[in-house]
Amino acid sequence: MKLISARQVWTESQHESNASISAAAIEKAESAPVKTGNRMRRHEAVFAALGDDKEERIQVVRQRISISETRRTPVGRSTARAAHLATIGKVLRAIDTLPFQVQQFGHFLYHPMMTMQHVMNAVLLITAKAQLPDLTSAKRVKAQYLVTMALQSYKGEVHGAAEWGPARVAAEMSAFFGVTIDPKNWTRDWLDLWDSLKEAVKEVDIQAQQPLWQVIHAEKDQEAA
Repeated sequence: MKLISARQVWTESQHESNASISAAAIEKAESAPVKTGNRMRRHEAVFAALGDDKEERIQVVRQRISISETRRTPVGRSTARAAHLATIGKVLRAIDTLPFQVQQFGHFLYHPMMTMQHVMNAVLLITAKAQLPDLTSAKRVKAQYLVTMALQSYKGEVHGAAEWGPARVAAEMSAFFGVTIDPKNWTRDWLDLWDSLKEAVKEVDIQAQQPLWQVIHAEKDQEAA
């Protein structure tokens, strides 16, 4: 694994521990040599029958697999793979040191297979952290929806997209929640709250990345030694 940034290693560690392992298993199964009948041996295995003095005999099929068939990776690549997995283990342990909702927030931003659990916990965390100001009941509902929009906008930014503007926020809120806000009154009604939400999201992102940066620096120091 190349140790470029905390965001990058978060994504790669989760991809390795989830989707890529399944893909690798499928690929390995598809590329495995087909076993022919002459490599199969049939053995009798004897088992004591339950509640009976008799014995039942069943046929057990046993397949012989040679070392040459199971060793599919050169020794050098195996060593590199072991080091790669060791680094991933350190990254996963670092993520586990974070508070649960901060972990979920990080997964919302960087997990290659994001789930609704990640979204819900990220929204709850930022809602609590931002401490929404006193608002009318109708406006408070819209403010809570705005939390999700701020998270989605930030998620796009960290992956190279532009920050959402008032028109994009209004369009997404209407499409996703069926709620309308007037982008013409953005500065008056929502700009201060939007800025505070962005700041809260950024602070949690920094917190989530911190233990991963520690792993990165420690690994690079070890390589340089």
